[in-house]
Amino acid sequence: MPASASESAGVADAIASSLPSTRPASLEFRGWGYRHASRASFAVRGLDLRIDAGEHVLLLGASGIGKSTILEGAAGLLGTDDDIVADAPAAASESSDGTAQAVADAEGGVTEGRILVDGIPVRRARGRVGLVLQDPDAQAVFQRLGDNVAFGPENMNVPREAIWPRVAESLKAVGLDGLQLHRSVMHLSGGQMQRLALAGALAMRPGVLLLDEPTANLDPDGVDQVVGAVRDVLDERATTMVLVEHRAGPWIDLIDRVVVLGRAETTGDTVVVADGTPDTVFTDPAIDFAALGIWLPGRYRRPQDEIRRIHTADEPDYPADAGDGETLLRTRDLSIGRGGDAIAEHIDLDFAGGQITALVGLNGAGKSTLSLTLAGLLAPVAGHVEAAPALAAGADGSEPIAWKSTDLASRISYVFQNPEHQFARGSVLEEVMLGPLRCGVAPDEAERRARDLLDRFNLARYAGANPYTLSGGEKRRLTVASALAAAPRVLILDEPTFGQDRRTWMQIVTLIHALRGDGVSIIVVTHDRDLVTALGARVVELVPGGDGGQWADIRPAGKADGTAVVPVSAVNTRDEDPKPSSRSPLLASINPAYRLFGAFLASLPMLLSLDVMSAGIALGLEFVVLAIIGLTPWRVVRSSWPVWIGAPGSALAVLLYGKSGGDTWWQWGMIHITDNSAELAVATALRILAIGIPAIVLVLGIDSTDLADAFSQVMRLPDRFVYGGLAGMRLFSVLQDDWAALTSSRRSRGLGDDNRFKAFLPQAFALLVLSIRRSTTLAVAMEARGFGGTGPRSHARVSVVRLRDRLFLVGCLAIPAVALACAALTGWFAFFGG
Repeated sequence: MPASASESAGVADAIASSLPSTRPASLEFRGWGYRHASRASFAVRGLDLRIDAGEHVLLLGASGIGKSTILEGAAGLLGTDDDIVADAPAAASESSDGTAQAVADAEGGVTEGRILVDGIPVRRARGRVGLVLQDPDAQAVFQRLGDNVAFGPENMNVPREAIWPRVAESLKAVGLDGLQLHRSVMHLSGGQMQRLALAGALAMRPGVLLLDEPTANLDPDGVDQVVGAVRDVLDERATTMVLVEHRAGPWIDLIDRVVVLGRAETTGDTVVVADGTPDTVFTDPAIDFAALGIWLPGRYRRPQDEIRRIHTADEPDYPADAGDGETLLRTRDLSIGRGGDAIAEHIDLDFAGGQITALVGLNGAGKSTLSLTLAGLLAPVAGHVEAAPALAAGADGSEPIAWKSTDLASRISYVFQNPEHQFARGSVLEEVMLGPLRCGVAPDEAERRARDLLDRFNLARYAGANPYTLSGGEKRRLTVASALAAAPRVLILDEPTFGQDRRTWMQIVTLIHALRGDGVSIIVVTHDRDLVTALGARVVELVPGGDGGQWADIRPAGKADGTAVVPVSAVNTRDEDPKPSSRSPLLASINPAYRLFGAFLASLPMLLSLDVMSAGIALGLEFVVLAIIGLTPWRVVRSSWPVWIGAPGSALAVLLYGKSGGDTWWQWGMIHITDNSAELAVATALRILAIGIPAIVLVLGIDSTDLADAFSQVMRLPDRFVYGGLAGMRLFSVLQDDWAALTSSRRSRGLGDDNRFKAFLPQAFALLVLSIRRSTTLAVAMEARGFGGTGPRSHARVSVVRLRDRLFLVGCLAIPAVALACAALTGWFAFFGG
């Protein structure tokens, strides 16, 4: 069990002092480059950069320059362990000694040059580099929150007694200390997942900390918490840090060096445009930061750099926060939530044409839940979302949740937070054309509109590329362009500016303003205060308890009727009860591996016989024993319902077509019911129940992480096999959410009305692509946490084997043994197949 957060600090300090020191490490790129599989050009090439131990570096550059690729390479997530260096073709870059270095990896990518950590190849420096990826979902290995944070220290062989204090310390540092360690990661918001990923990296106490836009999707409090957590780590351990962040303002006091990247016009190599202290770089008049798409931190902004309400030539003259006065969408006494549990109630909001509304609030407050409900993609818990006649004309009723997919696509368009949930076509151009085509636009006009948007979003060169091959920022721009192409009357954008540089950010703002002139009601889910200011948006804040809030200074004044504030339940106090491993306290106390073996011992011997006596006795004993340990007969039936469906069906087949013998009861064609077939039918049903019930009930509820710990510690199975399989099991639950999101996306884009077979294949292919990408990323993210090394590994949870576990196995084997013995002694035993 996890140690309590109140454990003695002295004990933890003593343990920590016995561990090897986590000294800061240097990081060096020598002519390094990487070309992703299926891409014609290198994402990064010819990079020469050295970062000394203890330096805190801000890495800047336009979206798509390869910053995320650089961090992934520095974390050892790209390339191969092979030391084979082959002569590269003439197009390859050369190292300082004139020898070309190019190595292909298993995924089809190509690496040039080297990355060294303290002079050691990065893929041999496991545990020395901690990474927070741009996609925090990719770093969640286990279902339980606490286990994810403990994973890195386990791989570094940190003593168990020191792991849980580290976990508590790291979670507190990122503002997640209000959440229980057993909380499922499936119940965390995107922002909370981002904090969890950072906590996992901090718990490793790495020599180099790599941060890939760690605060881009956090609320203001979350930004302060994450920056503060990193500051504490840097102050305490002088850890080397490399930060990629478009909005560097909150971080600027932590930065002592700024590196600005660009591309050489002739070779396409990645070059350092500027390198120096923040004061030196950000005050250099020779650098055109606007052209590079770089946001200047607040203290370095000139008057012309400040973000104000942006006005465009083609927008109407009425205010963006009020609209044209024509209500298109409204909520009436609306309650929102998932699974029937409301997190906010009595919501009454109106959304007008030409109006821009920003849904803001804490991470996990329910912004995406509200926006999905408004979009007709999530059913209300109570109340209604109603479309005005101007929006609902021609649709089936006034509630979007009841509309056909094609009706929804032409009226309400939704941009998903995860771009990959939205992709439905094989090329970037086709992706943008999809919306207009589904809305009845002619192909030529749809292509013209799509190409215009690709030009505006700097995506034209990728027109023929697969959407999945784009960078994170490029994917985001593609989904926004795809939604804008359909030009619906209501447009909902979930974090549209995430991962964008200043240039592409401005393009999104300008295009949103342009839509106002067409009477479109635009709803933006965002944490971006600059975006809200530039849009002049009405602010609707989801606030725990409904009082105050972080956006009080920007919300419309004097509106206390719920149009500016939506009270929601407190985010970090939405407790979830620990999931019991069994409703029987005794069964829950048994070691998970022994429970699994016990299920085999209670079930498999019954495969030897097929007679009423042995099956009936075994079934009766099972019910008696399960009742004694606290599982009522009704609970057993409910838990094992699949066998209660399968048993009668199998018995019926045996009754009608089984082995004949004895008196004939009824015969018709091939159907022949006799004494023998009737007896075999009863024996078959009882045998299926006797085998199936223990196989299900004894295993049901076992936590997969606890089972993996038991396999590793009790059975001594290889950790790579055990925890790799465990990560795959968590991936299945993630893919369930992916499937639901893909279904919603297809409905939003007008594809939800296709017949089920036609719709299944492309959606299944999209899920397959997602699963491959997730599994690959998850595998390398596990390696970034030190998993798979050759050294020993500790365990945060101890898998204990007690006397009761051994007695449990004896009891499980005794049930079929008694049943088979009774059948043999009474002459009823019938060997299966005999």
